[in-house]
Amino acid sequence: MCVIGVSGSGKTSLAAALAKRMQCDHIELDALYHEPGWKEANLDDFRERAEPRLNAERWVCDGYYANWARQFDRADLIIWLDYPFRIILRRVLWRTLKRLLTKEELWNGNRESWKMTFSKKSIIAWVFKVYWKRKRETPRFLELFEAEKLRFGHPREVERWLRP
Repeated sequence: MCVIGVSGSGKTSLAAALAKRMQCDHIELDALYHEPGWKEANLDDFRERAEPRLNAERWVCDGYYANWARQFDRADLIIWLDYPFRIILRRVLWRTLKRLLTKEELWNGNRESWKMTFSKKSIIAWVFKVYWKRKRETPRFLELFEAEKLRFGHPREVERWLRP
């Protein structure tokens, strides 16, 4: 199962909750992609990290990476968190502030910094750059895969879906 959405959509939280509920591995693709010092993994290294975990019988992954890990080819369900921009921006701003204040480690020793927050590499700038592009391109991209697809347009829809 794959959970996708732009940064701040809640894909990691949802994937972790689903993996816990299903008692299976949660694969956070960001953790496999971001090397120390925010260096980006090359394709071969990324796949080498992802492949063994995606070969398991059951797993839940979150992240997009244009199917670098070939996760969509193996998924039985793809969940797209397609929330309004106002929700995404509010979440990214709040999450960034929290991470800056707590100095929370993300992956491989990486932390958000004030300098990064006000640079072109900012997660906030990233959301402005990719939000509308992903909203436009994701439906066509998802047509390439045979997996069942669910699209949630608001967090309340996910909450209703998760209720027993």
